Amino acid sequence: MTATTVKALELPELTFEEGPHIYRLNGVQIPSVSKLMEPLKAVCYSGVSDKTLARAAAKGTAVHNSIENWVKFGIDDVPAEHRGYFDAFLAWQEKYQPEIIASEMKVYHKLYEYGATIDCLCILGGELALVDYKTTYTLLEMSCGVQLEAYSQALASHGIHIQRKHILHMKKDGRYAFPEFPAKDPTRWRVVGSLKCLYDYEQSYNKS
Repeated sequence: MTATTVKALELPELTFEEGPHIYRLNGVQIPSVSKLMEPLKAVCYSGVSDKTLARAAAKGTAVHNSIENWVKFGIDDVPAEHRGYFDAFLAWQEKYQPEIIASEMKVYHKLYEYGATIDCLCILGGELALVDYKTTYTLLEMSCGVQLEAYSQALASHGIHIQRKHILHMKKDGRYAFPEFPAKDPTRWRVVGSLKCLYDYEQSYNKS
């Protein structure tokens, strides 16, 4: 798999509305990976207030946007209150020297028909790597592993096969962790399939 192959992937049949976070495939709304994972996140974040979750989501969005602007345009526009997370990204970039070939890439799974946004596809050590950015206080490997596998399988359905999967966990103080997950993860893929079945089951009742 080469960088050229990834960059050549065009999916005009997939559209995305930023505000409501809606993916459409050939004009028909499909769920996002985040939507599918809501039952799992309800377990992971049990007891955490909606206000806290909303604040964390806003922080994550701001940092993601700043990283994308840096990667694509060389613009440093990170909000002052999130500077540490961005510095953590720069430290990771300096150490690993990734060849970033796609940033905030929209894709969908051909069979399961869910949409996803890939934070980063890059070449690390000569291998194609999928990297997802996190700014949470703690890293929940249970949900992160499922999310990564959903992304990886969506790419695989288009002939793009990931060789490495990582979470870049950026910290407020400028430090980071870079845990690696299995490139092939059949157990977590079964979880993704179960979540999609649950979503489809709920939708069938909502339409009746």
